[in-house]
Amino acid sequence: MIKFEVVLQTQPKKYYQKVDSKTAKTLEKCFGDLEDNPFYKPGKIKRMKGRVKLFRYTLNGLRVVYEVSVENKKVGVLLIGPRGDIYKKI
Repeated sequence: MIKFEVVLQTQPKKYYQKVDSKTAKTLEKCFGDLEDNPFYKPGKIKRMKGRVKLFRYTLNGLRVVYEVSVENKKVGVLLIGPRGDIYKKI
């Protein structure tokens, strides 16, 4: 099975470094899921409406917004944040 490389942009890196250990573990599981298959995880991953290349991963009250480069086998995490705030930043 082909693994994808998860690459965090500046905002997600800073957010990940500031969260508590429980949230960090949850994000690590999310990143592991994205390495295995960034397109399908029932109840977690959806393509964002109106955005051809963007997907979102749902974690409790958080959202992880990312794009996938199939040819480079990379997942670029663009934003991590609370559900209410994240969509305003896109």
